[in-house]
Amino acid sequence: MERKIGETLLGVEHISLSFGGVKALTDISFNIREKEVFAIIGPNGAGKTSMLNVINGFYHPQQGEIHFKGLHRKQMRPHEAAVQGIARTFQNVALFKGMSTLNNIMAGRNLKMKTNLFWQALYYGPARTEEMINREYVEDIIDFLEIQSIRRTPVGKLPYGLQKRVELGRALAMAPELLLLDEPMAGMNIEEKQDMCRFIIDINEQYGTTIVLIEHDMGVVMDLSERLIVLDYGRKIAEGTPDEIRGNQVVIDAYLGVAHTN
Repeated sequence: MERKIGETLLGVEHISLSFGGVKALTDISFNIREKEVFAIIGPNGAGKTSMLNVINGFYHPQQGEIHFKGLHRKQMRPHEAAVQGIARTFQNVALFKGMSTLNNIMAGRNLKMKTNLFWQALYYGPARTEEMINREYVEDIIDFLEIQSIRRTPVGKLPYGLQKRVELGRALAMAPELLLLDEPMAGMNIEEKQDMCRFIIDINEQYGTTIVLIEHDMGVVMDLSERLIVLDYGRKIAEGTPDEIRGNQVVIDAYLGVAHTN
């Protein structure tokens, strides 16, 4: 199915980020369009995760600015980014290991809770109605991700591939317009990667969610993304379609074809 790409959703303009004397990002600019799958690739230490941390407000750059949904953002905290419609997953699974799959995904609905603490404590009236609506939303996500059989299982007892799927479910529960996926297939076997690819495509097509993807599996990146940028030592060295990146000699030398030393 051909995806209908829209106007610019996120604009990143001349972002530079340093930690002490170490430059993590230097003068990075790009834009992400509505309903596209956009990839950020590069060797280890290239600044990919730092870029996601800037987008969702975890890091505040020393220079540059971000526009999201047409609004200028100088600095934003992760909570504010989530409220505005940005959700993410992490390189290392960040779940509540003692809680069930269902409750972990329900945690992603906290921002959607509107009733005050008094009604929530009583679990009566508006709070109960709201809980039922949000529970139904989460059950739909559980069905979508095909994890009905583990809905009551503590996530700490699940294999790694399923934990990554639960984390994806929690991010989806936030109903994001922009979903940031930081190495969603790391540590997965071939079958698990195929499932995750299918879910990413379905999220993009069925939910209409814009996706930013960091992934080291180049086959996955080239198959899923419409456009991508390549970072190396915190600088953008290329931007384009998968076909354009495949034929870019600078990228081949820096990443795709030559061993990279950190």
